[in-house]
Amino acid sequence: MIIPCEVAAKSVIPALRAMVARELMEGYGMKQEAVAEGLGVTQAAVSKYRHQVRGEAVELEAAEEVHKMSSDLAASIAGHASSLDVAQKFCQSCTDIRALGLMCETCRRVDPAWDVEHCTICFGNHSCNETIRIETPSIAKYRKIPIVG
Repeated sequence: MIIPCEVAAKSVIPALRAMVARELMEGYGMKQEAVAEGLGVTQAAVSKYRHQVRGEAVELEAAEEVHKMSSDLAASIAGHASSLDVAQKFCQSCTDIRALGLMCETCRRVDPAWDVEHCTICFGNHSCNETIRIETPSIAKYRKIPIVG
C-alpha cells in the first residue's frame, strides 16, 4: 500500500524545490549556498537541482499553476520570509499540485496495483492555509488518467 503523502515527499517536494532553486539562481542571481540555506537543503542538493539530477520524479514544469507557486516561493525566500511562512507555502503548494492530478502517474509507478483511476485522496478538501486556491474547473486538468465515476 502506498500513502500519497509519502509519494509527494519523495517526488513533488523535490521537484518543486528544484524549480524554486533554479528560479532563485536564474531570476534572483542567488548563489547555490544562499539558495541551499533558503530551501533548508545542502549546497550539493541545489547543484543537483540545477543540473536536473534530482527533483525530476514528477513532471511539474508544464503546469502554469505550478510556475506561479514556484515564483511565489522564490519571491518569499529571496525576500527573507520566515521559515514557517516558506514551509506553509510549500505545504499548500504540494496540496494544490496533488489536487491538480500531477502526481497520479507517479503513484501508479510506485504501486502498479494502486487503483489510480478511482483514487480521490489528493482531491479532498485539505490544506495548510488559504493562501493559494485552485479553481474547480482546473482540478485534474493535467491528470493523465481519466476519473471514472
